Amino acid sequence: MQRGLPVTPSKWNPATPLLRSLEGEAGITSKRLWAIVKRFFGMTADVLADTNPALAEKLRRATPHWMRHTHATHALQRGAELTTVRDNLRHASLSTTSTYLHSDDLRRANQIGGAFEAPSG
Repeated sequence: MQRGLPVTPSKWNPATPLLRSLEGEAGITSKRLWAIVKRFFGMTADVLADTNPALAEKLRRATPHWMRHTHATHALQRGAELTTVRDNLRHASLSTTSTYLHSDDLRRANQIGGAFEAPSG
């Protein structure tokens, strides 16, 4: 919004860089950012392969979508409201966003959600 770009996905131009240019360098498109993050995961996996093969394998399979999941999980753990995280992730439903809640958080959210559901009938 700060850059004057549309916030509605149907109006996004895939050629628009996600990040502005830095000191005259070209901006980074979503495809390029995906490749950079994927390469980072691979390099990190190579470093960890001998000491933690299970984690290394997880990193090799990871995609940048994993960062989205991590962001949502940490935001909720640090007290962000579920509706704020939902809006940030552009989810249509709180139930989709609630997958980022874990154990106690999920149980608590379900109990509160159930307490305020509209009566049936």
